[in-house]
Amino acid sequence: MVLKKWFLFAISIVFLISFYAFSAFAEMLYVKPSSEITMRRGKGIDFKIIAVIKDGTSVELLGESGDWAQVRLDSGKEGWVLRRFLSDTPPLGQQVKLLQWEKDVLTQTSQGLKQRLDQLSGERDEIEKQLRSEKEQIEKEFNLCVSDRTSINDNYARLQEDAADVVQTKKNLKAAQSKITTLDQQLSQLQEENDRLTKTETLKWFLAGGGVLFLGWLIGLISRGLKKKRSLLL
Repeated sequence: MVLKKWFLFAISIVFLISFYAFSAFAEMLYVKPSSEITMRRGKGIDFKIIAVIKDGTSVELLGESGDWAQVRLDSGKEGWVLRRFLSDTPPLGQQVKLLQWEKDVLTQTSQGLKQRLDQLSGERDEIEKQLRSEKEQIEKEFNLCVSDRTSINDNYARLQEDAADVVQTKKNLKAAQSKITTLDQQLSQLQEENDRLTKTETLKWFLAGGGVLFLGWLIGLISRGLKKKRSLLL
């Protein structure tokens, strides 16, 4: 329905433009209110009457000569009429019809524009609703991004602290490994010293045991010698 009214409006505008444009190139005159006027072949009452024109009839002005005007009817017939019976003012009835037609065109145009305005208002309300929804969604996403950024900053700070702890732990571990290496070296040296002392102590005990056995053997030998001497003395 809206498209149909817009189509009628466009046709009306084209018609009005064509009408006024045609009027600008071809001057239209109207027979003044009277009974009837005669159209003659020439400019004078001696020429033959070729038509009788009723009042209010529109004619196209082709030329003028003195009191006479050459005109053309809608039927295409051409002739001469007295200029005093012609006027550039349309008859009142025709003016009323033209005004009524213009009113109808303007009314249809106004209705079409109103409907178009209502349609645009509805589209505007829908667009505003959509924009409000998108704005709310954007605000939610923005708040979520702010929250995520805060969480990321907190995690980054904790990672920095953890990294510092890791660096210190690595330093402590490196120091402990150095101490362990030193202790391993010292332990190895102590084990070597212990092995050496163990061997020395074993040798001492062996020598001591051998000395004891030798001394016992020597004492036994002396004791047997003494016993033999005593037996010989007796």
